[in-house]
Parts: sequence; C-alpha cells; structure tokens
Amino acid sequence: MISARKVQNVGGERNSVGDIHGTYRGQSITLIRDTDPSAIQLASAIAGFEATKQKLRPPILQRHVVSKKFFKEKEKILATYTERLGQNKQTRQYKEVFAELSRQRYKREYRGEDQQDALRDALLYKVAENFGEVTEQDNVLEFAIATHPLEREVLETEIVQVKKIIEFFTDPPTQTINIGFANSERIKWSEKLAALEDSLETGDAFKTQLLRARELLQKTHKQAIRDGYNLIPKAAAVLSQGHGDGGTQSAISLAVTYRDEVLKMANPLDVFETFIRRQEKKRESFRPYIDSMIALFGIDIASSNPSRSQEELRHIRDGLFRIEICGQIYDSVGALGGNTRRMFPGTAHKQRQ
Repeated sequence: MISARKVQNVGGERNSVGDIHGTYRGQSITLIRDTDPSAIQLASAIAGFEATKQKLRPPILQRHVVSKKFFKEKEKILATYTERLGQNKQTRQYKEVFAELSRQRYKREYRGEDQQDALRDALLYKVAENFGEVTEQDNVLEFAIATHPLEREVLETEIVQVKKIIEFFTDPPTQTINIGFANSERIKWSEKLAALEDSLETGDAFKTQLLRARELLQKTHKQAIRDGYNLIPKAAAVLSQGHGDGGTQSAISLAVTYRDEVLKMANPLDVFETFIRRQEKKRESFRPYIDSMIALFGIDIASSNPSRSQEELRHIRDGLFRIEICGQIYDSVGALGGNTRRMFPGTAHKQRQ
C-alpha cells in the first residue's frame, strides 16, 4: 500500500477531504485512507499501488471475523469437556495435548495409507502419556474430534479467500497490474492454496484416526470409561462436602479408587490389605479413606444412574461395613502399640534390634 508520503513524491496531491490522487508507474491512483481494504485490494496493494475503485466496507464490529469466532468457539468446546470431568484447571494441558496430537498428522511417516494404523496408535500413545486414567484419555480424544469441524470451517474460508486472490492476479490487464508481477504472485498464492487443500485433506484423515483411536480405547476399557463418566461428577460432589484426605485428593483419583477397589471388591479383607500396602508408601490415613468411600457409595446408590445394580450395591455396602470394622481394629491395635512404646521405650528399642 502506498503511503501518503510516497504518493506525494510521485506527483500526487492531497485534496480537502483527505483523499490522495496521483500516478505511480504510469498508473492512476486513488487512496481512500479511512477504509479497510478487502483481500483483493490487499493483493493489489502488494504491487505497489491501490486499485482505482474501492468498495466501502461496514465497521469491523459488524463484519464476520473468522479468527475471532474460531477462538471463541474452540474455548467453548474446551470448557465443555474440561468441566465434564471437573478439570477446569487443566485447560492448558488439554491445549498442549491437542497440539501434540495435531502435529502427528503432518509427520511424513504417517502420510501413507498403509500407515494409518500407526497414526491411530501414536494418538493413543500421546493421550496415555499425558493422562493416566482411561476416562481422561477418552475425554481428550472426544475434545479433539469435536474441534475438527471448526478447524475445517476455518480452512475452507481461507481457501475461498486465496482463490479470490489468485483470480485477481489471473487477469493483469483488467486489474491494470504488471504481467510479470501478477504471474509471480499467482504462483505464490497457488502454492498457498495447495498447502491449504493438503491441510484440509490431512485434517479429515486425522479425524478418521481420532475416531478409530477412541473406538479402540472404548473397546478395550468400555466399563472403566463408562464408570469414570458416571463416578467422577459424584466424587466431585463428595469432595465438595468436605470428605477426602484434607482437600489434596482430586475427583478423578477418588472415583478411580472407588471404581478399582470398592466396586471390584471380592473380599473386604483384600481391599483393606490393598489400603495397608498403599498406606505404608503414602502415609495415608484410614479414616478419611473409608469416610470418602462410604460417602461416594451413598451418592452412587441414591443416584438416578447408579454404577451397578441394586443387588450388587447392597453387597458392596456390606463389604464397606466389614472394611470399616477392620479399620477400627487396626486403629485400636495401632493405638495400643503406640501406648506400649511410650510406656516401655526400651522394649521398642529391643524389638528393633
């Protein structure tokens, strides 16, 4: 675009309303400085002068701004899927993982038709690498799938714009621009168009492999994923009531513990022994553990979508009662041992020897 200073240096003059007129390289120039140029006018400006006719455009707030819509809609989709599992604080991680997944489609080793299974497996590996629980992995894949139509719309819009620019440079005499310059610009924008169309094609292939990855994940962990979506919101409700280990436990970890230890309970003693082994490493207290399990069980059995049948949940309730009794005995024995060591410190020293 020619500035007012540049036009004046080639013989232009400024009139009372602020327009600039003159000639440049033998071409007439009219620059209306208070308008925003369209894509075609910007292409004309690259040649070093302005189109002689400019279409007045509405104010920017009244225009359809694709980039603004894209980011707004993408944030809305992201919020839907993070809130679904109470992961509002992990939006940055979701974005980073989505970017990692998107980069896989551009890797040369995954471009061939015979490499699509490898691409699917790479997507599964990336989500598993960043999220340890299968419900989280499924949720991230669903977020990526839901984002694809929005990205496709942006690409299609950009393709339309680039085609208009190419069309502008296809007829240099009509547009009164240099033929050599028009040919070089047309080649450059044609390469841009090819790249955009390739991105559109790889994006569709990417979505196909995301769907296949999610299908394989759900086939392998169907019940665990279903339980996760069912229990994580309930676990969040339990934590909001003050249960759990002092606020350090997440809804996902509470739901996973309940799912993997309580719902799969065959013998209450096995669950208690599992807790004891974990307690030795994490120094976890039994009382908050059993309280949170009982609270989550109460919400689960009273909900409109219980995780198991009423008969199964009744058996689990009896098991939780036995686990609680084991814990009380364990705490009593521990308290007795502590009192003994305080009263007879030498005995404890001899036992360690």
